[in-house]
Amino acid sequence: MLLQQYKGAIFLFLIFLVSMWAANRSGDNETQKILAKTVHGVDYFALNYSKTQMSELGVAKEKLDADYAAHYSDNDETALTKPVMTLYQGLLPPWIIRAQTGVIVSGGEKIFLQGQVTIDRTAAESVREVSIKTTNLRIEPKRNYAETDDWAELVSEANRMSGVGMRLIYQDPLSIELLASVKGKHVYE
Repeated sequence: MLLQQYKGAIFLFLIFLVSMWAANRSGDNETQKILAKTVHGVDYFALNYSKTQMSELGVAKEKLDADYAAHYSDNDETALTKPVMTLYQGLLPPWIIRAQTGVIVSGGEKIFLQGQVTIDRTAAESVREVSIKTTNLRIEPKRNYAETDDWAELVSEANRMSGVGMRLIYQDPLSIELLASVKGKHVYE
């Protein structure tokens, strides 16, 4: 008889307990998801990192060296300290790009070089020496393309050009485009 009197209250109490259990359980999952997204930890790293990518013919296409590389699993990015990227072009001298720091994103589809960046190519029989100084360079290796929104200075022999914003296609034929506030000094021989 006592059970009959409190039947509704017991039923409501059981519903309350089940609701609390379900709320706590879903809250734990949400908390775990949030924590998983906010944890930005290194899953592996390398000192004196070096990676060479080969062409379909088995010759070196590009090489990336860095004093330190750290991969982050939460966003699949690799942070680089003092990266040096060498871009080979068959019989022509390679382009050598140096920066203070860098980040590889999208599985290597894009590389962001930060801080002071220098881009150099030595002279050869059919090409002139080129030296470019800039900051914050974005590289798309598959397209042989690099760009920056920052100031850039190009020096080739006695010629000097500078401007804000630059697009560089580092394949034959070479294409360098300065986008704004361009100034130049050209020496005629």
